Amino acid sequence: MIKEIVAITVLSIYTIMELASYTPQIIKIIKTKHADDISLTSWAMWVISDVCYLIYVILETPEPGIIFTSVLSLFFVLSIYGLTKYYQTNKK
Repeated sequence: MIKEIVAITVLSIYTIMELASYTPQIIKIIKTKHADDISLTSWAMWVISDVCYLIYVILETPEPGIIFTSVLSLFFVLSIYGLTKYYQTNKK
């Protein structure tokens, strides 16, 4: 019982922190309309990583909450990748 409570608490903290950590980067890119100092290669690797993790979660953990947060994480990573790609290729 205590192990489950600790596990759920730690997973919740991890999920909130992970998703919250993407927000400042997205806001900065949108406000500055600049992404030259962001590594597109790193974010491409994050996309691949999140896709692989989502596939694993769907196959091994049919828990709707974990699937939802994995999809949400992939959405944020794709957002940063897309914004970075856009602003690096459409310099003013």
